[in-house]
Amino acid sequence: MFNLSKHLCALLALLICSSHILVTAAASSVKSKPYLHKRHGADAHEASDDLECYASGVEDWQKGIHIGAIFIVMAMSGLGSFLPIISKFVPQLHVPKIALTIGKFLGTGVIISTALIHMLPEGSESLSNPCIGDRMGNYGGWPGVLAIMAILLMHLMEFLMSNYAMSKHGHEHGAPANIEKSSGQALEQGSNVTNSGTPEHKLSVDSHDISRVRTDNQNQENCDAVAMHTHHNHVHGVSLLNDSDASVKNRISTYILELGICLHSVIIGVTLSITTGSSFKTLLIAICFHQLCEGLALGSRLAEVSDSRKSHRKAFLTAAISALVFMLITPLGMVIGIGVRYSYQPNSPTALMAMGVLDSLSAGILLYTGLVNLLVEEFGTLEFRGFRVSKKVACFIACYIGAGVMALIGNWA
Repeated sequence: MFNLSKHLCALLALLICSSHILVTAAASSVKSKPYLHKRHGADAHEASDDLECYASGVEDWQKGIHIGAIFIVMAMSGLGSFLPIISKFVPQLHVPKIALTIGKFLGTGVIISTALIHMLPEGSESLSNPCIGDRMGNYGGWPGVLAIMAILLMHLMEFLMSNYAMSKHGHEHGAPANIEKSSGQALEQGSNVTNSGTPEHKLSVDSHDISRVRTDNQNQENCDAVAMHTHHNHVHGVSLLNDSDASVKNRISTYILELGICLHSVIIGVTLSITTGSSFKTLLIAICFHQLCEGLALGSRLAEVSDSRKSHRKAFLTAAISALVFMLITPLGMVIGIGVRYSYQPNSPTALMAMGVLDSLSAGILLYTGLVNLLVEEFGTLEFRGFRVSKKVACFIACYIGAGVMALIGNWA
């Protein structure tokens, strides 16, 4: 139902479209600039407003350092995204399984913090810039509206997908409501029969009736469904799905996660390439750590949801291609920034609106994925509940550390 090549093509198409938006915004000509909304009603400020909002070009741009930065960022992005994947698919490295588990929960904190600390504030800053004027209707809630739109769209997509799979397997294996009803009738019948019998007879009748009902009306999948339902796992109906459908859902949510990360990565790549002076080195270091942490988060997820139905080699290639997209996307943004550095107008209304919209949508995508598909789901599985107490504590701490590190990096990038 879901073909990997189609999803990768769609991801690349969306990234190309977003890159085109940034290039169009960056290449806005000063000669054809639109009317600038006059603020404070003072004619004396019109010239300064023009300079502030439509100034283009980058001064003190050093070619060697900026080109070298492309490969530095690429290396850090690749290290973060490929490390969890290689650790899983190359057993000769003898990476402890606990390390991959901790890395996965560390990534959960990274994703949530990235959405709230890096993307949403930057989107709000861009869309509230005075240079936009009244082009967006003087409404200050656009960042939140766009983030909510992305969240609701992600929820609708997952609901439709889960609903389709649930209805498909519900007809094949029976609904859980029938299971609970049949089990309840068995318990009631057993209770009525045993009211007049001895304690030993009561126990044997109860056990016999319950066993008969389970044998006649339940298969192993339905038993698992009831068990997961009883433990209140918030997995959007995955408890009613078989392993293959649950795997498909997890892969789709991972591709959505990568889309949100990559949209933001293009923007920070452009920003880095047009930054000069002492600020450039500080921003470069911050972005390197930023990409490393995001890469670990995404790589852990890619390694976790690799398709077990495929051969070992094909599963590795599937995860590696997605990691490669993340590895190259920020350098792509940097190349775009270098290409348009002489005509780039970072404070032009078109550029501000393009960056603000992309950042806000990315924040919504990552916020939904981080909270619903990572935080709630990963901490609510039966596997996690079966961990030792010390391992559970380590997972919680890893999540908090991931969120804290990305919040700290937000001071510079």
